[in-house]
Amino acid sequence: MPYIRISVAQKLTSEKQQELVDGLGEALGRIPGKDGSMLITDLEDGKTMFLGGVKQNDFVFIDARYFSKFEYHIKKEFTEAVFNAVHKALGTSFDKMSLNITEYNSWGGFGSFKDEYYDD
Repeated sequence: MPYIRISVAQKLTSEKQQELVDGLGEALGRIPGKDGSMLITDLEDGKTMFLGGVKQNDFVFIDARYFSKFEYHIKKEFTEAVFNAVHKALGTSFDKMSLNITEYNSWGGFGSFKDEYYDD
């Protein structure tokens, strides 16, 4: 049940969108117990984006959210895999990407609810 919102300044073809989503799914596999089969991706392309007050023609912001908490080295490996997937699919340079990770201890989806600390 991971969720990734990716905002892209470029306008993407359907093929590029799919390549990007597939790459994000592969990157998610770096996190134990996660894979692309349950990934919810919210892709926003053709966005007007600014960095330091300067309009960007090629910038990407990734907001990744998932259930559970993971060690630093796992999050670092995931982050690098996401950046590599974006670079491979879009050609965006690494200095034009930013990523935010939010880890949740509870998550509801597909008619069910999970909590790391409580169980029925």
